[in-house]
Parts: sequence; C-alpha cells; structure tokens
Amino acid sequence: MTMSLKSSDLFTFVKLAAKLFRSSDIPTICFHPNGGSIKLCAFGKNAMLTMLAPRDGFLDAFSMRLDDLKSVVTKKTGEITFDLQKNAVQVQSEGVLHRFLTGKNVNEIPYQPSQTSAHSAARLFGALNDAACCIDRESTTALAGICFRASTSQIVSTTGCQLLVQDGYEFEGWGTSDVVCPASKIFNSKELKEIATDNVEIGLTNGFIYFGLGNVEIYLKAIDGVFPKVAKIMETAPETTYLTVDPNDADFVLNKLPMLPGGKDTDSPVYLSLDVAAWLRAYNGEQKTGVALELSRSTFTGKSTSVSMNRLFLKNALQFGCNIIGIDPAGDKPVICTGENRTFIYVPLTGKEPEAENMDVIASALQPATATVATAASAVPKATATVTTPVPKPVKRRRRTVKRDAARDTVTQPTGKMALLVTAEQIRNDLRNSLLQVNSLIREVKAQRQKDRLLQNTMDNLRKLSL
Repeated sequence: MTMSLKSSDLFTFVKLAAKLFRSSDIPTICFHPNGGSIKLCAFGKNAMLTMLAPRDGFLDAFSMRLDDLKSVVTKKTGEITFDLQKNAVQVQSEGVLHRFLTGKNVNEIPYQPSQTSAHSAARLFGALNDAACCIDRESTTALAGICFRASTSQIVSTTGCQLLVQDGYEFEGWGTSDVVCPASKIFNSKELKEIATDNVEIGLTNGFIYFGLGNVEIYLKAIDGVFPKVAKIMETAPETTYLTVDPNDADFVLNKLPMLPGGKDTDSPVYLSLDVAAWLRAYNGEQKTGVALELSRSTFTGKSTSVSMNRLFLKNALQFGCNIIGIDPAGDKPVICTGENRTFIYVPLTGKEPEAENMDVIASALQPATATVATAASAVPKATATVTTPVPKPVKRRRRTVKRDAARDTVTQPTGKMALLVTAEQIRNDLRNSLLQVNSLIREVKAQRQKDRLLQNTMDNLRKLSL
C-alpha cells in the first residue's frame, strides 16, 4: 500500500524546518496518520515543527531523516509517493525512485497548551525578528535568547551593550516568571508569512513555547537561566536632551550610513552633535577627512550636547522606529531611544572626536523627502521651531562642499520657502569656502615669512663665521 502527498506541502514543510533547525541538529521527520490527513513532525534538539497535510492512500507511522526528504523535494508541483518496505521507505519523486532507511518513531509531541494568547502574526513575528537583532548569539546564558516577560507584558532582548524592550504583549497563564525563547530564523521565513493566518496562538506547554498558526505548530524549548532586570536601566537623567528625528531625516541617515567613512574602524563610530542644529559626523582617520550629515528637519530640546556611538546601534534605533533619542549631557546614562511601544537603549562610545582637514557637508533638506521609516510616538515635547542656520563643530583647515545625490537632477526643484532655504544653504557654504581659502592663504603667507626669517638668520650666522 502506498501514500501520496502534494509536493507543495512537503516543500513548505522542508523549507520551514531548514529555518528552524541548526545543521548540527540532524532532525528526524515522522509521518503520523491523523484521520484523513498526515501529521508531519520534525524533531531536533531544542525545537519541533508539525504540519497537517492532506494525503491520498494510507501507511502506518514511520520516520526518516529530514535531510533524506529534503533531497527528493525540489519543487512545489506534482506529488511524491511513499511505500513502506522492511526497514526502509521507497520514495518516488518526478518519476525517480529513492530508497531510504526508516528510523525509530518519535511520539513525544508536546500537548497543545491549555491556555493561549492570540496576537497579530505580523506584529508578533516582526517583534521577534527585531529582538533577534539584539541578542548575544555566542553566549551560553539567557542572553542568547528572547525574554517573554509576562509580568510587564514585554518582549525583551539584549547583548549587554544594546537593549530592546517592546511593550503590549499579553501572555495569559504564564505567571510572573520570565520565559526565555531561543531566537529563530523561521519567524522571518517567506514560507511562514505565506501560510500565516491573521493571528498566532502562543502558550507554554511542558517546557516548550508553543506557536500555533492553523495547520502549522512550532515548539521552541525554553532556555534555562535568569534574564537581567531592565527597569533601572530605562530610567532617564533629569536633564536629558531629546532629539526628535524627523521621519525623512531618519530615512536620509539610513541611506547614508553605509557610505560614511570609518565603517571598518573599531566599533564603527559616528558622532552625534546637538548644538543649534543636529549633526551626524563620521571620519576617515588615515586621510584626515570626514563627512557631516545635517539633520535639517529634526529638532531637539534641552542642553547642547554630543555623543559618540556605534553606527549599528543608531541604525537599529531608526529601523525599530525609535526616533526620539535621549542623551544625558553628563554622560552618566546610556542613550535611550523611544518609539511607539518600544524602547531601545545602548551604551555610547568613549573617546575624543577626531579632527579633519577636509569635511564634506550633506544637508538632508537638499535631499528628496522620501521617508520610509514610521513616525515614532511622541515621548517628549517637541521644539517649537526648526533652526535652519546650524553651525558645525570647528575643525582644522576644512574645505566644505555640499554634495548632492545624482537623483536630485531628476526630481522637481524646491519652491517657496524650501527654495529660499536651499539658496541660503548654498550662499552659506560659498562663504565658508571663501573664508577657508582666505585663512589658508594667510597661513601660507605666515609660514613663508617664517621660512624667510629663518633663512635670513642662517645667512647672517654663516657670514659671522666666515669673518
């Protein structure tokens, strides 16, 4: 007797399993008859995956290596036929027969939890994917996972240098203890997004965290360990300076960050300066050059201050929608970024900001407004006006030139007040260039005078010696 399954169902199952299990797991797949369907069950060291699929025909329960099944499931069309033989299973795919050894049946499937919570699949999986950006994958402690904190309805993850707290997730029946879930690529898989229903059920069962999506169930074994408390870390300083990054400026920074110099330096530093206006600077230490991004649309409240940070942390903050950046002018607190139901915290860098002989300036107001980053919820009062006459940090012998994207030539030129702003920016930079050229000429003249005096003194000394 044989059994046939749709290739599309097996293809989806194999792809999901590839995202869920590590290569070292060597997972086993079991086929369990379940009424008029077959229940596909994949087992690894710390995870399980089940999926109900329609079948044609009937076979007793059997198991095989997932890698063997993966080798015959290569496309979504057609059917794959299974035939049980002594200690083996014969698989026919695309007209080709394959023979694989069967293994011991595994029946230790956890029961579905008695109590679950329903969450939007897109929102929960998005939160888990973002949380996975802030875990210490090399750690053998709870820091290698994502913490479900039922007592505060939060999802928390940290590497020790950066911390992401996401609010608004109820976990019914979980008690007050933290549950740490291993991060998994499956939540970002295309196949899971295709089959995901509007809601996903999540619960606890026998030491596993359960995710139910229609005919697919995911079980992740909870990580033992104590997750750090974060309430104290989230406290802000009394005189915190808040920068509200405009959505267009956030998109502008995300586009420019990969191109800024110093990306391969230790900690990939960038320098955020809030003094009249907001500036983000990066440097090439070897060439003594730098690039300054002017966040023309953004505003800040509080004392003027500056902070250096890993550009990866800034990128994460903006991608997470945490567009309100809180900086402690005294430097005693970490950088605290807030957004809608999210708080992202990271440790700033230490060290003095470098100097550059040449600094290129790029103003966000001169770039097309194409914001793709969601506007963060207001966590602090916004400034009453946007300053349009920023003054960057002085550096030695800078020659400032305004760069423009190639795309600017193909977009509509600004009009009205924006045209006046653009003109003012151009005049300001022309004046700066002229001033820098004059200062450079004065320095060269002074240096030449010093050389002339030194030469004259040398000649006078030689004459005295000859006499």
